[in-house]
Amino acid sequence: MSYHIRVRPTALVIQDERILLVEYSDANGIHYNLPGGGAEPGETITDGVLRELYEETTITAVAGPIAFVYEYAPHHHSGNNTSNIHTLYIVLECCPQAGSVARLPDIPDPDQSSVRWIPLSQLDDIVLYPNIKQHIKKYATERKNIELIEDHQLEPYFNP
Repeated sequence: MSYHIRVRPTALVIQDERILLVEYSDANGIHYNLPGGGAEPGETITDGVLRELYEETTITAVAGPIAFVYEYAPHHHSGNNTSNIHTLYIVLECCPQAGSVARLPDIPDPDQSSVRWIPLSQLDDIVLYPNIKQHIKKYATERKNIELIEDHQLEPYFNP
């Protein structure tokens, strides 16, 4: 069985031992997500993560390296996510620009109730979807990342 894979640029913003999260309140209660969403046609991963970060938190930032990659496959999952959409989350560390302040956008996503800076020490006290809390804490400590290589950065074999 094959699925189309949705690419989801996702922002990981860590400052002063706190992480920026989008808060949602729905029938299941309060839960959090990293800022992110589906890449739009013609959009790079970097462009997408910065757009999504701004749309969900009003933060303007610089995209850094890939912190980690998370795959959700409907046919092989933990049970916490019941979506039928096969999704590849590409989580990039992002650094807010000076003076940029996180706040709820004028037109938030459905069920989005707030934007919060959660101390890393309190990460285990919240519901985060997907449940990648341990991976976030490990990344915050080790800062081991994956380089994003974009084709336009490569030296061509032949001059066009």
